[in-house]
Amino acid sequence: MKKEIEYQCQESTCQATFHWTVNFCPFCGTKQTVVKVKIISPKLEVKNVDGSTSLPNDQIRIAASKKQSDRVTKDRPLSNHLLLDDGQKNFNIHIADSISNSYCDSVSFGALLRYGKNALALDIRRVESILSVALQRLNVVNEKALLDELDALLHVFTDTEKKLDKKSRVDALQSICKPRPGAMKGVDPEIAERYINDFCRKHSVMQRSGIWGWKIL
Repeated sequence: MKKEIEYQCQESTCQATFHWTVNFCPFCGTKQTVVKVKIISPKLEVKNVDGSTSLPNDQIRIAASKKQSDRVTKDRPLSNHLLLDDGQKNFNIHIADSISNSYCDSVSFGALLRYGKNALALDIRRVESILSVALQRLNVVNEKALLDELDALLHVFTDTEKKLDKKSRVDALQSICKPRPGAMKGVDPEIAERYINDFCRKHSVMQRSGIWGWKIL
């Protein structure tokens, strides 16, 4: 490849170029004690494999720069949003793998909640919302949510008189034990019965005992 050679004035304020060696710069007059050579390469044309297209140097540099930029983009850490999306997908998979018989009891719910908080590093209320939505999409009974609903219903029935009559008790049981849309069943009746008795003892609510009596069971 043919190269052009130029000589450059050694004076930093001048740095004029000329095509021959001189003792004194013809432009600034500085004595040249050091020969500074500047080699100029012609623009390189690179042909494709088929020989049909060629690229000048500046386009080659652009292409190389783009390749480097693509590599940097590829190596760049994912944004928090993307990491969160990926984390939620893995959390949903873990939820599906952890559920059997389409029923998530309160103990399992608590374990999944702790797992999600550690995996997603989010506020516990946000994780609970994500978990509840995932269970709903899987048509899984969310025992914890239904028991919270039962708790609120019992407060409505008992906060005023501190008594839970048989009709209100049956209504509360039927409300959470019946299957919800998409689910095969509701809360296990034994668990619901135990929750009602625990609620009444905790809040000093009397239930019917015998024909006329009331007491805290």
